[in-house]
Amino acid sequence: MRRGLLILALTACSDHSDTGARPNEPTIEPMAEVTHPTEPDENAVKAGYIGVLTPRESSEVVAPFTTTVVELDVKLCDRVERGQRLARLDDRPLREDLAIAAATLRATQAGVASADVERKAANAALDREQRALRENVVSQAEVSAAEFNARKATTAVARAAATVEEQRAKIAQLQTKLTDTALLAQLGGRVALIYAQAGDRVDEGHPVLRVISSDELFVKFAIPADKIGTVAPGDQVDIEIDQQHVTTTGVVRHVAPELDPVAQMILADAELTAAITELQAGVVCRIIPRPKPPKAKQAKP
Repeated sequence: MRRGLLILALTACSDHSDTGARPNEPTIEPMAEVTHPTEPDENAVKAGYIGVLTPRESSEVVAPFTTTVVELDVKLCDRVERGQRLARLDDRPLREDLAIAAATLRATQAGVASADVERKAANAALDREQRALRENVVSQAEVSAAEFNARKATTAVARAAATVEEQRAKIAQLQTKLTDTALLAQLGGRVALIYAQAGDRVDEGHPVLRVISSDELFVKFAIPADKIGTVAPGDQVDIEIDQQHVTTTGVVRHVAPELDPVAQMILADAELTAAITELQAGVVCRIIPRPKPPKAKQAKP
């Protein structure tokens, strides 16, 4: 087709050079190139599918109690080993809570002792009333009142004892948290996010850092609804990362069995077949499926 256009262009140039300009004759524009509908669109194939590099594992390192960050031992993108200390928290608020809990425990223990004295007194009063009833000195109503007081005193002892156990459990919990003032990496990898710097306040259960296994990256990508069936597990793909000027290869491992009704996309993932150290999680990339070899035609019998 391009050869035909070239011939037309050369012919047009030859006519103008031989005869000169002819103002009374209409100018003939060269014909536009027509793409055969069965020919593949190279640009469309090159576009591929948008994906993102994703770590195999990630771990959010959370604060075990509400306090401030005293020291931050790592920086963003630092490589860390499993069990390595990442930050140290201020334990003073925890020690204050522990001191208050210990004082409360002593008070509740005193409450148990006081309730036990009242229980013994109530039981003794019940014994006197029961003897007096047998001697016809008091009425049955007075005995019933003494029985009620004895049961009430016994319940008070049980309630006070339960409060003591509750305080002991609280103290044990605080003592356990006191050993967690050093935040440790739960897996080896790189520091991906730092939510709080030294001196910042952190709340219990909220993340302080995020560690990812950056050496084991894979690619998550989305396939448009009109391209369903073009990619299957086991297919070879090229992975282009324009941001880092890197091109590598991969193999499709999983393709979702159903279409996401909101995004109108099929989610899939591919495993990198070549390890490249400079790759970083979260980087956008482009997945370009490789052309599949044509199926061999079976000979007719």
